Amino acid sequence: MTITTIKDLIDKINNDLGDFCKEFAIVRKQLANLGRSPRQDILFKYENEDRAWAINEGGGTEIQYHIFMHDNAIGYGLGFNMQYVQFKNEMSPSDYIRPFCDAFIKISNVMKIKWDEYGFDWIYGNEELLKNPKDGEYALYGKTIEINNDSIDDKAYNEMLQEITGVLFNTYKQVFDMKNNQQIIKNSTAGLIAKCLQLLKSKRNIILQGAPGTGKTYNTAAIALSVLGQTDVDLNDHGAVMKRYQDLCNKEQIFFTTFHQSLDYEDFVEGLKPRVQTDANGNNIGVTYEPVDGIFKKACNAVRTKENVDIVECIDNYLDLIKSKKNENRRLIPTKSKNSSLYVWWKEGNTTISTRSINSECKKGEDYSPSPLNIEKIKLQAQGLGVENNWKQYAEAFIDAVKAEYNVNEDKPVVLIIDEINRGNVSKIFGELITLLEADKRDPGEHTIPVTLPYTQIPFTVPSNLYIIGTMNTTDRSTGSIDYALRRRFAFVTIKSDKDIVKQHYDKIGNETLKAAAIALFDDIKSFIESPQHLSGDMDVDDLMVGHSYFMANDEDDLRNKVEYEIIPLINEYINDGILNVSREEKKRAFEAWRGLQVIKVEEETQTVV
Repeated sequence: MTITTIKDLIDKINNDLGDFCKEFAIVRKQLANLGRSPRQDILFKYENEDRAWAINEGGGTEIQYHIFMHDNAIGYGLGFNMQYVQFKNEMSPSDYIRPFCDAFIKISNVMKIKWDEYGFDWIYGNEELLKNPKDGEYALYGKTIEINNDSIDDKAYNEMLQEITGVLFNTYKQVFDMKNNQQIIKNSTAGLIAKCLQLLKSKRNIILQGAPGTGKTYNTAAIALSVLGQTDVDLNDHGAVMKRYQDLCNKEQIFFTTFHQSLDYEDFVEGLKPRVQTDANGNNIGVTYEPVDGIFKKACNAVRTKENVDIVECIDNYLDLIKSKKNENRRLIPTKSKNSSLYVWWKEGNTTISTRSINSECKKGEDYSPSPLNIEKIKLQAQGLGVENNWKQYAEAFIDAVKAEYNVNEDKPVVLIIDEINRGNVSKIFGELITLLEADKRDPGEHTIPVTLPYTQIPFTVPSNLYIIGTMNTTDRSTGSIDYALRRRFAFVTIKSDKDIVKQHYDKIGNETLKAAAIALFDDIKSFIESPQHLSGDMDVDDLMVGHSYFMANDEDDLRNKVEYEIIPLINEYINDGILNVSREEKKRAFEAWRGLQVIKVEEETQTVV
């Protein structure tokens, strides 16, 4: 076959591809969400005779068909253009092409062996360039055909046509599909996070509710990072999200707990815990019960405390400060209520700090302290591990003075995540603090309300910068008994089972067969649940639909196990609880079909002829 110019080559290819050009134009219109279809009579567009290359009609900063002819060779394949954006856009070319590059890399992890059999390889660029696209670059994955004396081998030419309409077209569609699915999920995730952030800023408390496996707990990490202003983390990269999440947990900016039926106020807010007492020789001399902070109080205190501050060291330094001659061995500090003041002083070697109110009427002289504070107990109280039980309010005033002296106080955002919030007895766990959860009753707020805690007897407020994210399983029959006082203080966000996430999972692992089976099961089970003959009570399909995570498997055996040991038992529980009204025969037929990764066969009604 004689080929003298690239224009001759492109004209011949467009002519020989025939109806494929129309098919490609229609498919690309759908994949790229175009308002109108590109030309349907050509695949490659060639208008500039100074160029030795061409791309598919309408191709731009996306995956594209590419062909060139120079240096006695014809090259063809799939290209990635990082050189320009064909219309005004806030993103750079490399940012715009990145989703296509990511999708191609994921597909190549599965298809590489097959592509090697075709002889495909990098002609321009490489995989590293796709992982880190750069403006002005271009990558092309494909193969070349030698030109000898202006001729190419007929067999090689026909193979090129077959690959353009076959393996390259399939890859082109897979890349676009994966990119689109990722964008749908990314938009969905971004929308969820934005909505939750908006609600948290106004309400301070939200609950993510939904059926099992919908990603309620999974999404709390990204939402927490968003609230804390972590803008340098891609919230769609779960690995990066969890790494930063763990860092913030270690820095006490994120706290996590799970409610259960035995949890109570003493565990959650503050309670008396045993403490073994020893003498100077380490011998056990008895047990005392001292107040210890629960996770809720720790989270509130973390809002007001700087990171990496050793409060015990600050107390020791403050004691050295108030014993110096410069301060005449005493200091005047405000009381906890800020309505009066205390004198505090300390003599080196003493185990107590001397305190005296300016309003004291004691006649025993200025050096007498009617209210001494035990130093070790003050240190424990400052750490939330105990209390100075003789003069609690004076001890708290002393701790506040230490924090003010060393600028320990601040007002940083903190997130408390409560998993399975409806599993606990909310009234018993929150107690009187349920009132303080409201935004206007926080500190600071329009109507700040302090309460006196029962064990430490210290005034306590909930800071405005504490954000609470709860999760709740809507299929749990105990949901109906959740405290209405709690309900009106939280905003409820429903997370639904999402088929697009299932699609993305299988696109990522490159298993189209398993993807088809999983999606068919998803649709069949949803139809089974939402059937008017089956659904009963006050729940709808969004409350009950099995979460998408149950359909995301690594291989066929994994999917079968998820169906057998996770999906079927859950549906069976719905039926046993009366949530779904299903006959024994219907249940048997459905479960048998699903175990075989099949949809339920609809039995045809037989008509009796009279």
